[in-house]
Amino acid sequence: MSISKILAVVLVMGTASAKAADIGGITANGEVAFDYNFLSSKDTAIQNTEGATNEAYRLNKAQVLLKKETEQISFLGRLVHTPTQYSPDGTATAKAYFGVLDQMELFYKVNPTFQIGFGRFLTTMGYESLMRYENAFYNNTVAYQAIVPGYGEGLRAKYIPGSWLTVTLSTYNQFTYGAVGEDYAPTKTTELSATGVLDNFTWFAGYLLGTDAAVAPATGKKENSASSVWASYKFMDNLLFAVTYDSRTFKFENTHTQWVDSVSAVLTYGLGMNNLGLRYEMVRGANEIGYGAAENVNVISVTDKIALNDNLNAYVEFRMDHADEDAFLDKDGAPTADAHMITLGALAHF
Repeated sequence: MSISKILAVVLVMGTASAKAADIGGITANGEVAFDYNFLSSKDTAIQNTEGATNEAYRLNKAQVLLKKETEQISFLGRLVHTPTQYSPDGTATAKAYFGVLDQMELFYKVNPTFQIGFGRFLTTMGYESLMRYENAFYNNTVAYQAIVPGYGEGLRAKYIPGSWLTVTLSTYNQFTYGAVGEDYAPTKTTELSATGVLDNFTWFAGYLLGTDAAVAPATGKKENSASSVWASYKFMDNLLFAVTYDSRTFKFENTHTQWVDSVSAVLTYGLGMNNLGLRYEMVRGANEIGYGAAENVNVISVTDKIALNDNLNAYVEFRMDHADEDAFLDKDGAPTADAHMITLGALAHF
């Protein structure tokens, strides 16, 4: 069983699954996310909200997954429609929208339990899915945006003796943290993970270790590591509880080791067409991922996910951040330790 299928089992609650389209033997799944946000910081973005702006419509993300399965070959490609800033004349900044092939995985099935593949892989680590409709919450955690690894280019082997265990071993020569962006430093990285489903219990453990070569004008190598552990349990058809731990360390030559980690707990309850969710996340070492001098940040999110039909979800979500230092700005631009955001979101998927 693949990571994405496991996530679909444990994360989708209170809604019907999207039905994939079949075009010439290629299965297509897609989604378009749209939102309108109210920020306590007004004209200043709050950290790790994917650049949400105050009282403005936003096409958050559109993506399509293309899959092809045969007895011996498995193919997956992810097309993402995303805004990209560029400078047309060296001074002004403009924005263009591109359809990017963010992910491409091709596996050869050696036998029913062993596969080996190449391509641009999405990390196996992290509790959440890049397909937003598979998640209970509209907005991703701070960990998934800034701590959990992103894409890697290289080779991957999968051993799948049954739904109770999937083991993956990956080696990358280029790697980046975060689901958005690139890291062009030549990299030697190894990622090992294991996951499985036992009745109503789902678990995952993964570890990544690698070294970035220096890219001019910078000098010196960079040592990276990351770990991810999570477990979820469905007490009944409409009640789920999950706990997660994600960490990241990095060290440039002749410097001290820098680290950041996150612990979170999630509780979701399905009620008819609604999915109510409560999420708490504690981030330590937050100063390493853009929170100024703040060492610790606590984030609470409350969501109401409404399935209007099989292909359209509506969200009302509240997020509140509290730091141990003045890491945010208030509506007047003054430093403050607290920030909050209200999201009105809609997500169409097929």
